[in-house]
Amino acid sequence: MPTAAGDLSQFRTAFAFQLRSYLRTWRFIGLLAFVLVISLAIFAIQLHRGVATVTANNPTPAAYLTSFLSTISDAIIIVGAFLGGDALAVDLAGGPGYLMLSQPVRRRTLLAGRFAAAAATGTAIGLVYYAFAGLAVQYFYGSIPVTILASLGLALLFLLAVLAVAFFFSSFFRTPAISIIAALLILIIGFPLLTAAGTLTGTEPWFSLDFGSQAITSVFGWNFAHESVSHVMGGRRGITIALYTFSPYWYEGAAIMAAYFVAFLGASYFVYRFKEVRG
Repeated sequence: MPTAAGDLSQFRTAFAFQLRSYLRTWRFIGLLAFVLVISLAIFAIQLHRGVATVTANNPTPAAYLTSFLSTISDAIIIVGAFLGGDALAVDLAGGPGYLMLSQPVRRRTLLAGRFAAAAATGTAIGLVYYAFAGLAVQYFYGSIPVTILASLGLALLFLLAVLAVAFFFSSFFRTPAISIIAALLILIIGFPLLTAAGTLTGTEPWFSLDFGSQAITSVFGWNFAHESVSHVMGGRRGITIALYTFSPYWYEGAAIMAAYFVAFLGASYFVYRFKEVRG
């Protein structure tokens, strides 16, 4: 009498199926090409400017890496949203998903396998970005700061948090396109607005994932200031407005990203576990 496959076997199947899906839909190739173009463009522009100009503008390797990796969080958001935004929604919309979930397979195992596949794919793409950063800093300065490894670790943690947020929206909406758009909007617009609110109110935005992601570059310590205030005078009455700028300590950023990862991945499983599937 046939028996249901064990959790490990189901996990491997879900993991392999999701990887094949990324390759079959050209998503992996497209996102990899996207990161390659960004990395090559930054490196090519700096090569054109010359070593003397680059090192004059960025006097230390840490300063250079802070500049080179300034767009890494945006790249991770795009990669994570497109990898995880529809990973669960395809099951809830009916059709093939209905057939998948009608089988003796645990939803938690499906979620774990697909999340692991998205994390592995996103990590491979992110490593390309950091490979270019390491190559560039070695070319211009002749050395690679060891703190680049800490930055890489924080970037991977941010990727996990972004994927968790994307998986939550994927479990919430039944239409894959809508879940991807919703994830992009909250990650690109929603969280940065929370961070920007602290600029005007003077409240450290420890509750914003966008704020936590700044630890990816602040770990280099270049011109780091946890809190600073600038005053802008405007209006006919000469009203002075105080603008606050906050940067997270690396451990603070890591804690924020880890909290989002755990909270949203847990919420993803809860919604996915109990949501009805339409055939």
